[in-house]
Amino acid sequence: MKTIQSPDGVTLLMENLWLRHKAGMKQRPCNVFMVELPPLTDEELAEARQKIQDDSRSDDEPKDLYGAWI
Repeated sequence: MKTIQSPDGVTLLMENLWLRHKAGMKQRPCNVFMVELPPLTDEELAEARQKIQDDSRSDDEPKDLYGAWI
């Protein structure tokens, strides 16, 4: 399995896959890649946690739960 460690590598891979698709070429048989993402920053973690809390609160409103059944 090939490993991609940079955002530029992911960009190049996506461009290659898209261009091969548009040109009607067969994709390579081994299109499995491991992408190593950088760790999240403290701000990104806080934002993700806040979004999870906001999403869980909106599920508690009866209007959202039962609106489709009326």
